[in-house]
Amino acid sequence: MKSVRAAFRRKGDPELLRVDVPAFLAAAEGAFPAWTRVLQNVRHTVVFGGSALALTAAALV
Repeated sequence: MKSVRAAFRRKGDPELLRVDVPAFLAAAEGAFPAWTRVLQNVRHTVVFGGSALALTAAALV
């Protein structure tokens, strides 16, 4: 939230300064389907596992 508020302040747009950032972010998160968070977790697990596998393979060579 802090980063969004800071970005809005940097723009200097008075309309952006009036945005209720917590409500804005809650609405944005609520617009995604429920399975989006599961998909993100699967993606992170695959990337982390692949990176660990690649580092292990590189260390063994």
